[in-house]
Amino acid sequence: MKIIVGTVFLLFVINALALTEQEFIDKVLSQDTRFEKDKIYVAIKQIELDASKRNYAGWNTDLSASLSNSYYDIDNNTTSASIYEKHRQNNNKSIKLSTAKNFLSNPAILTFSIKRSIPDSDITRYKQGALYTGSNSKYSITTFDNTYKISYKYPLLKHGENASGLKTYRRDILDLEREKFDFNDAQEGFLVDRLEQFIDWNFYQKNAEIYQDYSQSLTIIQVNKAKDKSKLNTAILRSKQDISSNDSELQSLKRALVSVLNDSSLWFENPKISTEKRLKIMPDLTQYLQHNVRSLLKLEIDKRLKKIDLNYHNNQSLYKLDFNINAERNDNKGNIMTADYKSKSVLYTASLDFSMPIGVDVNNQKDIQVTQLNLKKLNIDYNNKLKDILADVQALIVGLNLKKKALATYQKLRIDVGVESNLALKGYLDHSVSIEVLIDAYQEKRDVELDYVKALTDYQESLLKYDDKLDRVLTQH
Repeated sequence: MKIIVGTVFLLFVINALALTEQEFIDKVLSQDTRFEKDKIYVAIKQIELDASKRNYAGWNTDLSASLSNSYYDIDNNTTSASIYEKHRQNNNKSIKLSTAKNFLSNPAILTFSIKRSIPDSDITRYKQGALYTGSNSKYSITTFDNTYKISYKYPLLKHGENASGLKTYRRDILDLEREKFDFNDAQEGFLVDRLEQFIDWNFYQKNAEIYQDYSQSLTIIQVNKAKDKSKLNTAILRSKQDISSNDSELQSLKRALVSVLNDSSLWFENPKISTEKRLKIMPDLTQYLQHNVRSLLKLEIDKRLKKIDLNYHNNQSLYKLDFNINAERNDNKGNIMTADYKSKSVLYTASLDFSMPIGVDVNNQKDIQVTQLNLKKLNIDYNNKLKDILADVQALIVGLNLKKKALATYQKLRIDVGVESNLALKGYLDHSVSIEVLIDAYQEKRDVELDYVKALTDYQESLLKYDDKLDRVLTQH
């Protein structure tokens, strides 16, 4: 009665401290410091993407100003009686504000500008080689010009000088996506390693329970003969050695987990893995791999990066043909020698500008050929990688199905050896079988239970490898 109560209490404690697989995964993924460097890499790529976007597609505004002075002197030798200009001093002040924007969806550029200029001139006039004595011998001309302009340029063939900026932005989008895949790889790789330890932990824990049950079954045997006592004690001693050996492996594994996860609570917990986990086969395995396996997705990104480079180099080899439309308004006021004036004007312009190089850009042609070859190499790498992963996954599926059948066989065998051990105990109590037969029956039951746990562990490890190959260990939790 005491033994039964003790066993029930032990089972209660074990269940109360049971650590489910999901709880263990949460512990693993909470190790932020393990992935801090990978997070920094992602943050760097995000900063680079934001910067390239602002640099290319943001409003780029410039403020410019100028101040100039010039002196114009004419030495005029003439017999004409006409008044002529001898000296002119020009002062020109201007300030201009312009802003331009490129577009992410096309290579066009839109520009707005406003300019204020104040040119003025001091003029001195002569007549027949002497200073003119009239009222307008010296006068000033002052002009105020305000110019407002909007222009739109769309490169129909070769993109303009900002083409490399657009290429950088498009590459940075993919670089960030690739860095996120690397971050997920780091997380999943760490998680898979820990889950392998979790499965081993469960293996040694289940073995400990089996060894303990076996030792307890031997201990409670009431021997019929004095000579049976020695053989029984030998079996009990060996069972304790098995317990000690298994416990050494168990404690070593728990120590490693406590260290790597920095979580001492694991000393007081026991793993609990569901035996109901089953193989889930994708209806279209090839398509699933192409859309979900990160190593393939990263190769796909590498191909897209090369295509961006190739498109850029191909574009730069084209002729230049730009379509331009402009609208300009000018508000002007000033004076001439004898009058003041004000004027307003609007100018609309549409144009096509064409230019072509004479000769071939050797470096650009070289870049096209090299990029094409690199793209071809990536296609080969992608196809080979897909074939390798597909073959590995299909092999795992075959192995898992066989292991599943083996588990079903073990379930039947466990029932059989349980019945046989009970019959052997009954026979020993009836003095119809020897102590050796009873011990052998208990050992057979123990060994079948150990083999079942080993087979179950192999199945769980293969299932983990299958999910790892499909890159879904992280996503499905």
